[in-house]
Amino acid sequence: MDADKRAALMALNSVIDPEVGLDVVTMGLLYGLDVTPASVDVRLTLTSQGCPLGPTIIKMAREALEGIAGDRAVNIELDWTPPWSPAMLSQEGRRQLMP
Repeated sequence: MDADKRAALMALNSVIDPEVGLDVVTMGLLYGLDVTPASVDVRLTLTSQGCPLGPTIIKMAREALEGIAGDRAVNIELDWTPPWSPAMLSQEGRRQLMP
């Protein structure tokens, strides 16, 4: 993984779902990340399409990525396929939520 992609991933690790208390990467909400010289492109999902904090999480992700993007555009796309489920939690996430 190159340094720019690693920086973007670390930025997303700082985006905490306020309801759950875990970051979007640990929760398995990150479906795609591509960093090019022109843009940082992210595909995210939410725990549900009706997630009341969805706009807040997207805003936090955008702000975190803009902090490392430099002159690159930041593009965030919501992707609902496949629908998120607790099975998508990382091992660390499972350990924290399901001791």
